[in-house]
Amino acid sequence: MAETTTSTEAPASIVSLTESAAGEVRRLLTEEPDKEGLRLEIRGGGCSGMSYGLSFDKQQEKDHVIEQHGVKVFVDPKSAIYLKGTMLDFEQGLEGKGFVIKNPQSKSNCGCGQSFSV
Repeated sequence: MAETTTSTEAPASIVSLTESAAGEVRRLLTEEPDKEGLRLEIRGGGCSGMSYGLSFDKQQEKDHVIEQHGVKVFVDPKSAIYLKGTMLDFEQGLEGKGFVIKNPQSKSNCGCGQSFSV
């Protein structure tokens, strides 16, 4: 499926989703009828300096909107700087299941996988 952009221009290279991640987001969104998509953001703090935030939300003014595999991802302009080239995946294994964020800009990661530095 082709990517679409609205609001602030969102280059396709900001964030991409695997089909597995998109499928899980679609499944979870059925439980959030008032939300439009997934928000991926960068927050200050965490053991390595910055941390990722994932939540279901509606599009906000100035958001970059990336649509892949039928799922909308909202990224605010400030977070987009740190997320360029990031891939969101969903993995299932013996140790559990969950979303995995693969950010090529990350120089170091915390053991929790939710905190990083650039």
